[in-house]
Amino acid sequence: MKVFIIALIALGLSAAALAQTSPPADSARLADWVRPAPVAPPELGSCMACHGKDGSPRMRGTPHIGGLSEAYLILALHAYRDGRRRHSAMNAISNALQPQDIGALARWYAAQPGPGSR
Repeated sequence: MKVFIIALIALGLSAAALAQTSPPADSARLADWVRPAPVAPPELGSCMACHGKDGSPRMRGTPHIGGLSEAYLILALHAYRDGRRRHSAMNAISNALQPQDIGALARWYAAQPGPGSR
């Protein structure tokens, strides 16, 4: 019984600690509080020609990348860079990107609406 009471007290203390670090009341989602969505697009350059400004495909056969996870987009671009994924245009474009460009592009496209949200 003592162990149960101690566990409840510890749980209460943990909840109090979490309450002190909760997001601001005006935050719509925790993700907005942790990492705000980009306000302006990074230099989209070649990406926009096929994927558009919001990640919606502009050409047949081009995947919709808006709303995909930032981590997935970063991994995909690195896979195109090092040749684990092969697509001549994507291999060339990703090799021209700096690491900070990859992060900025991934953040931008991840913050866009997904294919089912239109």
